[in-house]
Amino acid sequence: MVEKVFAYILRENRQDKQLLAFEHKDFQDVPLQVPGGTLKEGEDPVEGLKREVWEESGLTDFHNIKKLGEADIASAVNDEEFHAYFFRCDIDLNCETWDHVVKGDGEDEGLTFSYRWLDPQESLLVYDYYFHIFLRPRYLPDLFKEKSLLGLANDKISLMPHTGLWKREFLREKESLRKETNETEIQHVGSTFVPWLPAKPIVDIAVKAEEPKDQIKNIENCGYEYMGEKGVKGRYYFVKGTSDNRTHHIHMFEEGSQIFEDHILFRNYLINNRTIAEEYGKLKLQLWRNYRTNRKKYTDEKSDFIERTLNEARKEN
Repeated sequence: MVEKVFAYILRENRQDKQLLAFEHKDFQDVPLQVPGGTLKEGEDPVEGLKREVWEESGLTDFHNIKKLGEADIASAVNDEEFHAYFFRCDIDLNCETWDHVVKGDGEDEGLTFSYRWLDPQESLLVYDYYFHIFLRPRYLPDLFKEKSLLGLANDKISLMPHTGLWKREFLREKESLRKETNETEIQHVGSTFVPWLPAKPIVDIAVKAEEPKDQIKNIENCGYEYMGEKGVKGRYYFVKGTSDNRTHHIHMFEEGSQIFEDHILFRNYLINNRTIAEEYGKLKLQLWRNYRTNRKKYTDEKSDFIERTLNEARKEN
């Protein structure tokens, strides 16, 4: 089997880490990628990594190279199968952007790669699934610090790799809400619930209440701001955090609401059908890449997939 290496190259930037990625200057429809390539026969993975990174970026002066893991990969692009080694490489580099003409004798020789640094909340713009198998908090905890894994500005779209922080945040909010409202039907919904889905770092909570109007003040007492229906008939919508850093959403519905049941049904269907969930994840990533500055467009473009999936879930329910 063909063997490949990939490098997650990190640098320090104002006490945060950033990830290096490139795009093809002459093929801008190709998603962002990280440096890497095919090992020569018998080549040591670390030596092959150094060679590939130098050929593709010109970089050499790393002060740390650490193997994160390896995996057998089946590419969805060209049916290629290969064994991949993933490495973390730390570097001190002040250069923000640069173009590099690829050296070596590989298929990319002579192409120009345009490099830039990604902040943690941009990291999954490295779109292809096999590029971000190890691009996760478990393997790169100092890239994905908790401050970047929870909260998002109102006018921003960002997707993050799954983290246990989101479940812990939900459980903390659930306890607070139960004490204040005495409601028992409080559910963690949305993509932050599904372990293999990238998600906006905002915890979505669905609440079923017998008298929702009577609970508005109680939920506000838990640190939330009431926003009315916000475009969804019958919903009582609450947000937590500032407009620059929303951390939690509450979607409250009266008992008997089909929308509440759909939240749970969709969530459970993704949990029980990983292939469908991964298809949804790829769609989300593609839409994020296309509409990074237009959250409404990003949301609207998911609606057909969600409705189709809900219809399938209803048939099985």
